[in-house]
Amino acid sequence: MFIADLVEVTDRPVRLLDPGAGVGSLTAAVVDRWGRHGGGDIVATLVEADENLLGALVDTTRDLAKAHSFVGEVVGGDFIEWGSNWLTGFAVLDAPKFDLVIMNPPYRKIHSESAERGLLSAAGIEAPNLYAGFVALAAELLDDGGQLVAIIPRSFANGPYFRRFRKRLLEVIGLDRIHVFDARHLAFSDTGVLQENVIISGRRGVASRGVVVSSSRSALHDVTSRRVNYDEVVRPDDAESFVHIAVDDAAAEVARRILGMPFRLVDLGIEVSTGPVVDFRQRDYLRSEPGPDTVPLVYPLHLRAGRVLWPKIGGRKANAIVRCEATQRLLFPASTYVVVKRFTSKEERRRIVASLVDPVDLPGPMFAFENHVNVFHAGGSGLSTELARGLVAYLNTTAVDSFFRQFNGHTQVNATDLRSLRYPSGEELADLGALVEPGADQEKVDEMAAVAVVSLR
Repeated sequence: MFIADLVEVTDRPVRLLDPGAGVGSLTAAVVDRWGRHGGGDIVATLVEADENLLGALVDTTRDLAKAHSFVGEVVGGDFIEWGSNWLTGFAVLDAPKFDLVIMNPPYRKIHSESAERGLLSAAGIEAPNLYAGFVALAAELLDDGGQLVAIIPRSFANGPYFRRFRKRLLEVIGLDRIHVFDARHLAFSDTGVLQENVIISGRRGVASRGVVVSSSRSALHDVTSRRVNYDEVVRPDDAESFVHIAVDDAAAEVARRILGMPFRLVDLGIEVSTGPVVDFRQRDYLRSEPGPDTVPLVYPLHLRAGRVLWPKIGGRKANAIVRCEATQRLLFPASTYVVVKRFTSKEERRRIVASLVDPVDLPGPMFAFENHVNVFHAGGSGLSTELARGLVAYLNTTAVDSFFRQFNGHTQVNATDLRSLRYPSGEELADLGALVEPGADQEKVDEMAAVAVVSLR
């Protein structure tokens, strides 16, 4: 098994933890590797909550004990509860410490009022998803120098949702290996996880001297790898601690160019915000057709070929929102803006899809933007036409999309992600905007970007 090959075999006795062990497949793969490479004794703790699997898990541990110097203890129960209890109160003094954790954790979200969230919080861990909770707990139960190997969705690598988990993980674990499965569904087709999966490996309390970044279409075939400095994976000046995964030299060159851009959005006087209209909260004020008391409401469905095509009559979504005291704070003055879809379909070629909001395409003195778009603005007001056109073109370049994919493994684009990018100067953006029409084909966008933006040449 590929994940077992990432485990460092030692001739010393090893204390192994397998959280969410299932029927013990991961532990069995490690024990097999141990036997083939002359490893030392293994004492394993395998935790599993599904009672239907416990019998098979016990059988696995018995079979392993016959083939190797192996002792396995099966714990029937929830790993979140089991691990949290060891890390809270007086129990922490007697908490087991492990030399190796190998895991394929569950992926379910944790509700803010759930028992799991309370247990994790009591242990000093903030995790919005079970996989993050499992990994964070396991990291705390590792002994200094112990190795963690985990299969997890790539979503931990960016965005505000996993910020606290990501920062704590990188403080505790020095990453030394990241493997990306390029295609969704192939590696874990039975999990329902609609994003790229990664295997991460690292050691507790050991500073990383370099990271091997590898990728494959599946777990066993066509693996490519490269070794990079740690600060290429986690930028030392990045307050968000995004994890960048450039799987080849071409991707690394793209990263070098984008990171070489001279400005952040704030330097250009530009902000980006999530559209403030949440339709189910403002349902009473939404209208299918515009009227004298409404202003245009822009949904992703109104974005076509780099512009806004409004209204869209006959669809399921609203085209307008009533302008009144209750909605005034949600509106923007009519002007030029840039919007980026927050979610793209798996079939779309780009993750970042930017469009120009031009007042010639929308009537009235105010506009509204629905929550599924990100809006670029200047303190709540519009941008100059030249700057906005150039910003649309820059965001739609192949280079920006490629760089974005290095830290984003799913189809969601957060405002935080867009703030984390670096941008050309306002003059270069304006020059680019003069060269490229919204909706231009990809070859034209990339060609003109190389002409107008020095760092993209």
